Amino acid sequence: MVQPSLSSPLAKGSARRPRGLLGRLRAWHGLALAGLAAAAIAYAARSRPSADAVWKTAQADLQAGRFDSARAGLKRLAGLRAATPLDLMLSAQLAIAENKPDQAIASLEQVPRAHYMAAQAHLLEGQIEQRRKRLRLAEEAFREALAINPNLVQAHRELIFIYSLHLRRSELNEEFRALERLTGLSFDNVLHWCTLRNNSWEPSLVVEKLLDYAAADPLDRWSRLALAENFRRMGFYGEAESYLATLAPDDHEALVIRIQIMLDRHELDQAERALATGKPDDPDLARIRGRVLLARGDMKGAEPCFRAAVTADPDNRDTILGLAVALDALGRGREAAHFRERGSHLDRLSTLILRAGAQGARRDPALLRAFSENCAALGRDDEARAWLKLAIALDPLDSTSQRALYKIENPTRVRQ
Repeated sequence: MVQPSLSSPLAKGSARRPRGLLGRLRAWHGLALAGLAAAAIAYAARSRPSADAVWKTAQADLQAGRFDSARAGLKRLAGLRAATPLDLMLSAQLAIAENKPDQAIASLEQVPRAHYMAAQAHLLEGQIEQRRKRLRLAEEAFREALAINPNLVQAHRELIFIYSLHLRRSELNEEFRALERLTGLSFDNVLHWCTLRNNSWEPSLVVEKLLDYAAADPLDRWSRLALAENFRRMGFYGEAESYLATLAPDDHEALVIRIQIMLDRHELDQAERALATGKPDDPDLARIRGRVLLARGDMKGAEPCFRAAVTADPDNRDTILGLAVALDALGRGREAAHFRERGSHLDRLSTLILRAGAQGARRDPALLRAFSENCAALGRDDEARAWLKLAIALDPLDSTSQRALYKIENPTRVRQ
């Protein structure tokens, strides 16, 4: 039998077949490996939970107090995706629960300002700082939250606490006005607002808290000023001066308290020299200048000082009555009567505030209307409206309160 030569067509064909088979086997093998890899990836994707599911589980664990599980969930999230604003908020909440305020703030500060949770992040940061008794930093955070979202009710409430403690009446009034526009105020809310417009805390009730705040943050200027003023009112002038000592010599509010201390000590000459260093058109110093000139018997000089002070702060009873005394002495009795009447309204308001502490007062529509009428007489329509809303909430058919509210909300139409 003739053996085919290697050069014959048969030999060539026989040689090609094994290579073709091997190539096909290799191709099939590659396809099989690719298929197995794809299947493995698909299986892994099916078996691995989504990042959102992990977040939801971690959130539920946090709310249930399972902090170890929540922490483990956050660790898994970090392996699944770059931290999102919601991940950062969750991390901050866990840090708060575990009493790690620095860690919580570090997470909150990473939330982008453009994200819808940014205002909440600043609110939470402020609440952390407030819990740490660092009111200066808390106020900054709350103000930033409101710059992003002016309708954030809780941020307004937090600022009201700070401004009430410091007796920063102008800022306090603005926050109450904003809150009144955004949500219904309770009886206690409106009473608080009305009371602090022209009254002060009993010093002994707030000094201990203020001492804690000043100790927690040596740069907390407002707490130091509040401490100094409360110590002054208690007659502890040395303590008051010690809290003013670290403030700048040209600090306006500090200068006012220093001069008040001089007047309390009957150091009239010193007070006049200190007054000369202040701005001549400043209303706080104008009020004090009026008092000094009144004590000197200079009614002509006292009158414009008191008038400037009353224009800036129409709720300061002592300033109003000082102006009335000066006007009477200058023979301007009719003008003086106008300011004495305003002083009477302030006295009446103080009486109503005392009545508000009686049992059942908050459900007495006559008392609520009396508050409203008195506030309206003082030109404080926002508070008058808030009192009327409380009366109407008690009795939606209260036509007297309904008409009074309409007059306040539609002054132009009523005048026509």
